[in-house]
Amino acid sequence: MRKGLILNIISNLVFFVSGYLIHYYLGGHTSAAAYGVVGTIITVLDFEYMFTSNGARQSLSRNISSGKYNVGDVIVKTLAVQAGIVALFFAINFFGAPLFGTVFNDDSLDFYFKLAAFLPISNGLYVMMLGINDGLQRFQYSAFLSTFYPIVKLGVIPLIMFVFPHDPVMGVEVGYFSAMVITIVLGLALLAPVWPQLKRTGTERIRLGEVAHGVLSFSFFFIMASLVLSADTLVVKSVVSPASMAGYYTGAMNFGKTTYYLLQAFAVIILPVVSGLVAKGDLRQAGQKAQSLVLVAFGFIFPMAVVISATSRDLLTTFYKPEFTVAAPALSCLAFSSFFMGMTVVFNMVLNAEKDTHFSDMLSIVSLVLVIPIFVVSARYGGITAIAAASMVCTFITMTLSYIEVRRRMMDVMTPKTWAVISINVVIWVVLFLIGRVVSVQNFFLLALIYAVVYFAYIGVLFVARVVSIDQLKAMKGGK
Repeated sequence: MRKGLILNIISNLVFFVSGYLIHYYLGGHTSAAAYGVVGTIITVLDFEYMFTSNGARQSLSRNISSGKYNVGDVIVKTLAVQAGIVALFFAINFFGAPLFGTVFNDDSLDFYFKLAAFLPISNGLYVMMLGINDGLQRFQYSAFLSTFYPIVKLGVIPLIMFVFPHDPVMGVEVGYFSAMVITIVLGLALLAPVWPQLKRTGTERIRLGEVAHGVLSFSFFFIMASLVLSADTLVVKSVVSPASMAGYYTGAMNFGKTTYYLLQAFAVIILPVVSGLVAKGDLRQAGQKAQSLVLVAFGFIFPMAVVISATSRDLLTTFYKPEFTVAAPALSCLAFSSFFMGMTVVFNMVLNAEKDTHFSDMLSIVSLVLVIPIFVVSARYGGITAIAAASMVCTFITMTLSYIEVRRRMMDVMTPKTWAVISINVVIWVVLFLIGRVVSVQNFFLLALIYAVVYFAYIGVLFVARVVSIDQLKAMKGGK
């Protein structure tokens, strides 16, 4: 488990560093309005990726790791369900393209959404391979593919520079699709040696209805997560004026989602590990694994949200342009919003390890009903700061409710050490925020260096105070 977690964190680090480089180029070489168009396309794709990615991946991971079913049978039936979902999104993007242009007040989106219709197809196949490797607890292979893809995706930049200099949106879409196809070919090659073994594992055939329920349940939950994290950008594009605000908000969201992407590594690991232990009837060990991962999540990922939130003004100014400072209060909220949603996902993966998805389904339904109206009202009357604050409040509520349900059904995964970590981070936020009111950093690389110094000093405090120890980290075994 420890090795798999580290590798998946690295892969997610590469993923968002790659994204930052792409956004850095786009934000610096296009107008704020044009960057807003790119942000709208990417946001919709992220929304669809959440649906086509996490449902199949997590369902495969849970069903394979249980050791109960024939793996080949699970894969074939999950692929059938995934094909139906992908076909739905293809139709929505391709045939509904004119409607997107009307909703977002931009007729140029018509062509781009037709082109985007092909991206969920490649993504749907890509995540199938990740789910198979996760279920077999071959975390190093899924981490490798997750690292390889964003590196190849950087080809977007030369594509825009040399092939599509006057159409950056097309450059982004062609680059994303090409990178996905290359990764799929590599993934199939990596699975080839173990495919004969998969046909011999497990004896029971899984029902197609059970597969569909698992995929759709996970997908529905991640739609909720994606909606809360992404719908605000679309609402800003539709409601807030001037158009440049969408670009500024996209810049804030780019940094705000950092911790969410990192916490996906925890969600990927915690589901098959806890599910496997639950299937064996070892609930005590399953709870201890969950406690360890939650402590590490708060200990090593939460401070990133804290630092970004406290220094949002300098971060946006040095990374983009001075005018992006208008989105600093929004980023301060979004940094926490993404972390809270990431922990919501982690807690629900613990709950879903038992194959009881009732709570997650209800949480998703209520969130889907309430979030959009809250975002629209917030944006209309308070602009980008108000909608970001609304996002933070909503995700805090979903995280808290999920934690309470885990404690009720299994055990308290928030240990005294975890609460101590949270207290330390509160102090760090206050100190950095007050310093930021007096001192301003004008260079991004200097700011990054300050981040590194603060982070490693903080980690040193955790070890000196014995909140986290080497022995604890070594105890996180299991998986590959």
